[in-house]
Amino acid sequence: MGIDEAKDKAAAAAGEAKEGLGGLLDKAKEFLTDDRIDDVAEKIKGIAPDSVDGHVDTLAEKAKEVND
Repeated sequence: MGIDEAKDKAAAAAGEAKEGLGGLLDKAKEFLTDDRIDDVAEKIKGIAPDSVDGHVDTLAEKAKEVND
């Protein structure tokens, strides 16, 4: 196998991996609705000390923004 052939195969594999990752991100966004993010945040706040509640809320809001 020549260098050009190896390069072409690597580029094709990278393209396939990128397409697969895009599909995974779409599925994650479907799963992580704002309601689910809120549910997880509430569960974390129920277990963690009260002193971290503000941080959990901030992180949940950022997760919702990224998910939009």
